[in-house]
Amino acid sequence: MARVLYQNFLEDKNIYNLAQASWGRVLASLLKDFDYTHSPYLNDRQNGKKEYDGNPIFNAYIPEIKRAVRIIQVSPEEEGDDISGWIDNIQLKNKNTKELVLDLKLTKEAKQRARQLISAWIEAELDEKRMGEILAKA
Repeated sequence: MARVLYQNFLEDKNIYNLAQASWGRVLASLLKDFDYTHSPYLNDRQNGKKEYDGNPIFNAYIPEIKRAVRIIQVSPEEEGDDISGWIDNIQLKNKNTKELVLDLKLTKEAKQRARQLISAWIEAELDEKRMGEILAKA
């Protein structure tokens, strides 16, 4: 089995916050060459308290390209592939917005593929075919 990053993120709020911050750094590093900004578009609080369920662990709207990214991080023990993804249409501020959704168990390999997918998404080079190619890499 691949090495899992932030193994106990669902049990330890400090580890969860570290995992969440790591996604922010990934996106910031990909956006800096374009001088793009981002901000969250989903509320991660329920009754005033932060949710620590990983769905989503990270979300960002990039206004310069009018696109969104949502990362759902699941338990390493969960069944299924280490990473899957899809493109969705969502409503943000009454406007149709394209959203890249990644559902993953955070391994080093899954994080690298997620980075490739987000990079292609930012550069408007990601469609279902390209996504399938990146996700199929072993």
